[in-house]
Amino acid sequence: MHLIDNYGRDIHDLRISVTDRCNFRCVYCMPAEGLPWLPKRDILSYEEITAIVRQLAPHGLRRLRITGGEPTIRPDLVSLIRML
Repeated sequence: MHLIDNYGRDIHDLRISVTDRCNFRCVYCMPAEGLPWLPKRDILSYEEITAIVRQLAPHGLRRLRITGGEPTIRPDLVSLIRML
């Protein structure tokens, strides 16, 4: 079984945001007044992210994008990349 979106297209890509935080203030995504950050408890752990990818991979997942906010400010991001 492969994954299909609501328009009947095959889904091969997965984008996972590992943080909503960012140390940049790019005008296209960060208003001058800033944004409220999610509580840490609402952000997926590396183990949870890995479990999601493992569940989706057998269904045709070909590409995984790690995004944010600014993903490189997530502590020990290298560990997540190794796990994936």
